[in-house]
Amino acid sequence: MFSPLVLGLQMGLTTAMPMPAALVALDRHPQFELDRYTRQIEAEGGWWVEMENQLLVVAPPSRLPGLLAGERVVSDLGWLRPDDLALQTRACGIDEGPALPAIADTGRFALVRTPATLLPYKTPDVSEWRPLLPNRTITKDLRARGLMAMAKAAPDADVQLRVDALDTQRWFDTLSTLASYDRSSYGAGIDQARNWLIGEFSTLGLQVTTQTFTIGGTATQVENVIARLPGSHYPDDLVIVGGHYDSRQQNIHDPNQTPGAEDNASGCAGVLEAARVFSQFPPQRTMIFVCFAGEEQGLYGGDAYAHSLQSDDGTITNVELAVIMDMIGYSGDADLDVLLETSSSLSTLFPVFTTAAATYAPELRLISDTSYCCSDHAPLITLGAPALLTIENDYSPSMPSGYQHYHKTTDLPANVTRAQQMGGAILKMNIAVLTEAAGMAPLFADDFE
Repeated sequence: MFSPLVLGLQMGLTTAMPMPAALVALDRHPQFELDRYTRQIEAEGGWWVEMENQLLVVAPPSRLPGLLAGERVVSDLGWLRPDDLALQTRACGIDEGPALPAIADTGRFALVRTPATLLPYKTPDVSEWRPLLPNRTITKDLRARGLMAMAKAAPDADVQLRVDALDTQRWFDTLSTLASYDRSSYGAGIDQARNWLIGEFSTLGLQVTTQTFTIGGTATQVENVIARLPGSHYPDDLVIVGGHYDSRQQNIHDPNQTPGAEDNASGCAGVLEAARVFSQFPPQRTMIFVCFAGEEQGLYGGDAYAHSLQSDDGTITNVELAVIMDMIGYSGDADLDVLLETSSSLSTLFPVFTTAAATYAPELRLISDTSYCCSDHAPLITLGAPALLTIENDYSPSMPSGYQHYHKTTDLPANVTRAQQMGGAILKMNIAVLTEAAGMAPLFADDFE
């Protein structure tokens, strides 16, 4: 854990000292105004943390009133230092413990007031906690900051052709079929779903294999389903499309009544729908479509696959992009907000998805998130592959419009409201990005990197 002294050395000694703090509403501040404001906070000896549409502002007592003048203050938080705070996951832990009171929600984490040095940190890939580092953006509302409007481009005819090949009704029918199987890793239904997926990928003419692995601490063996579409020009370059197909209920060991329509028949159906689209348009780079198992127990399928790429003559270095889909169908309201989740070192991926959404799925409200965790993009990122997760932002039942059927027997297709709107929009964005990444048609002026 970062001690106050270490934080002081990294961020300036003032950040290690307690100072008065407030939470400010950003509303629709354009990005240039926000950049100017955060520079001012630092110049006044303070520090800040951006969380979607709110800004934590901490500054010396003589400076804070001036920094807050003209801003809409949401709450006065008293005196704080970074080590007094931490980020706790919301509704994506392996063993879901009690949620501490939130100062603010940000992506799949909540900012909580508790000594971070006392938190029970777990392994990095599935950690339910994160330390708070000053002068960082955790999540950013790309629409509210004006970045989506700036990114909009003229549609490319070849990209539009592939986006138009998407069939949202077919995707939802696939979701419904997968939800008819109990896909708990501890039951027979996951084998039935695996066999069905193998048949569907094979029908498309793809090269289909499976990868068997053991869920840690048990004798349970399950399989990833992997379908390969060879590239015509650069067969060694890989573009990965993934999502887990296993499901659970609150009792993770109960294999019955685990329909998992939203979590994650929606994402696995998205993988299959992408395979259906791209099988019509042979790519220049090899595309790999993966439906992972063992995600709900701790990303075992994603970890096994990522390590197989690493050990297979360093194939992981050939990954151009991995797009992972987890819970892409539900929206609790007409605001179709979606998280783009990756590491801070891969934040250059955000403009790629922003341009694709602004051009081909402008109905989306994008939120970038650099505190990645808890899905199958995490092992890939950890081992050095450029990976990004797309996940709807209303997944957590703790949110006002959140998905109340998360990890319950009622996670059924009928309860995935606005499915074709939300899932269809995310798939349009992802297919546009994948079109360019797979080398089929230029989507952006510069080469994809």
